[in-house]
Amino acid sequence: MSESYKPRSLVDIMNDVLSTIRDYYDSEYAYYIEKEQGDIETIYEWCAENVEWQRDRLKLLPEDQQPKWMRMEITDTTSDDYSVFRQISEDTTAILAVAGVHRGGCTLDLMRALLPYIPQAIALQKMQKQQEYLSYHDDLTGLLNRNSLVDYLDHVNNKELKSLGALSIDINGLKNFNKEFGRDYGDEVIIRIGEVLQEYFHSGEVYRLTGDQYLVLVENTTYEDFTKQIYAAHTKLDNISLGLASMGYAWEKVDIDVEKLVNNAEVMMREEKKKYYKNLKRGHHEPIIKKDLLEDLEHRNFIVCLVPKVDTATGRVAEAEAVVRYHHKDLGIVDPGRYINLLEETKLSHYLDLYVFEEVCKTLHKWELEGIPLIPIAVNFAGATLKQESIAEKMLHLIEKYHVRCEYLEVEVSESGSDMNQEMLAETSSKIRKANVRVILDHFGAKDSSFSILSLMEFDGLKLDKSLITNIVGNTRSRIVAQAVIDICRQLGAFVQASGVETQDQLNVLKELGCDYAQGTLFNKPITIETFEVRYMKG
Repeated sequence: MSESYKPRSLVDIMNDVLSTIRDYYDSEYAYYIEKEQGDIETIYEWCAENVEWQRDRLKLLPEDQQPKWMRMEITDTTSDDYSVFRQISEDTTAILAVAGVHRGGCTLDLMRALLPYIPQAIALQKMQKQQEYLSYHDDLTGLLNRNSLVDYLDHVNNKELKSLGALSIDINGLKNFNKEFGRDYGDEVIIRIGEVLQEYFHSGEVYRLTGDQYLVLVENTTYEDFTKQIYAAHTKLDNISLGLASMGYAWEKVDIDVEKLVNNAEVMMREEKKKYYKNLKRGHHEPIIKKDLLEDLEHRNFIVCLVPKVDTATGRVAEAEAVVRYHHKDLGIVDPGRYINLLEETKLSHYLDLYVFEEVCKTLHKWELEGIPLIPIAVNFAGATLKQESIAEKMLHLIEKYHVRCEYLEVEVSESGSDMNQEMLAETSSKIRKANVRVILDHFGAKDSSFSILSLMEFDGLKLDKSLITNIVGNTRSRIVAQAVIDICRQLGAFVQASGVETQDQLNVLKELGCDYAQGTLFNKPITIETFEVRYMKG
């Protein structure tokens, strides 16, 4: 459509109409007004040059102080003001008027001819505006709808974005709400969730995509601010009803692909929803699991063990990794894998991870008091723990509580098995490093790890995945990849560790390639801290 045929706004049209009327009657003002039971509902004004606008003042006047031409028709063309009235509904009157007329004797034919059409034009314009609004907004909540999202995706310039956060939300069990309490109640739940999202994401855009699904997009926000908003909104929704909604989110600041980012957030949300229904089906209830977990931690049923990490050059134990074992009253010490998976599904893994971190802090403090030479100890944090609000601050609190020297603390983080994208992982790792705790990129070389993380994330060390080490003796490709990673880490100023070392031949190859540290069954299985001290620290 050419420029000259683009639709004009109602304000522009009314300005032209009133300008023509003012010129014809050579008046100071021209007005179109709609009054409902004496109150001004609509007012358009046009005035001569160097004449002060009166529209805002007129709107505030009580009816008894309104000008005479606004209270009654003035058809005497010898007066200073003219006005014609038309009833457009039972309570509403349309007024077309000129005030401060300088050209007397003119007929009112022009005003009478125009007046019937102006209310119709306004009503038509309002109807079109309403239809346009409903095309891009949800009629129940007033939120933006899928058409608005499609429009955003069509017009957004990815290169102009400094960062983008996407949050996908889905109501859990909306059909059950409607079935048990009625559709009106279900609608109230939908509206309330929309209000919460608008309250906590006022700097972004909130969309209702389907009956039970929402999307939030926040441009040019930091990862820390975005996650704080998510935690606050999630807490508010859980306060309304525990488990009311499942959430998934993603954030990027480099090479932003909006559609991919939205998809990543939706994938995380669907995973959270699966966990919700899985636990619901099993009869798991988070408060009960949380109570059991905290009791197990209090009774020290979880035992922290250490795995030695050997310096490949000297053959001496130079570091350790903390792992956890569960003490069953009948079976003794067992691998708590299934229990840990349940904790991750119910978002309670941070309690256990921070417990292990605190035990490590206690151990380092004890060693220092006893004059035992300190070595760095690493703690592996689950993805759910890394997503916790203020995780770095909680770590710092424990460090200060036990007066631990930070250079002996390490946190292992991983892309593998985590629903955090690379940039989210990089931002979280950066916060941990700012607390002066070293970060190790774990499981590098696993199927779902990527070389691109090396350029995005700052880290102190990298751990080669067991899958690379298994065939490193006989597989040339594995050796080439391992050598390339080691060389890159050298240039980045990071050390390299290898996990899953089971044979002397594997260790010899790793030493030849320049790998700094190794761990695995060749050296020892996980052992208690007391045993570790006797075997490696007090010799």
